[in-house]
Amino acid sequence: MFSRSPALPRDHRTSITVEKDEMPSENHIELEIALRKIHELAMVDGDLGYAYWYKVGQLLQRAAGMQAEIDSLNRELERCRAMRAKTE
Repeated sequence: MFSRSPALPRDHRTSITVEKDEMPSENHIELEIALRKIHELAMVDGDLGYAYWYKVGQLLQRAAGMQAEIDSLNRELERCRAMRAKTE
């Protein structure tokens, strides 16, 4: 997604894989659209701005991955609760 080398070391993961059912609609954003916009901002702001927006993009990707993990854990918790309720 980012074509210039940032001032900071680059993490070569440009996108994350998130299943459609892992992010509820209230938390869902179009990650690729957001990253494209961040890239545009980075290109306008020069080297220091680029490094900043690059880090913002990384944080956004990590947050999306963490939200997917939270959603997955919530589903697992509900499944465990349902199984426990059946045995009681």
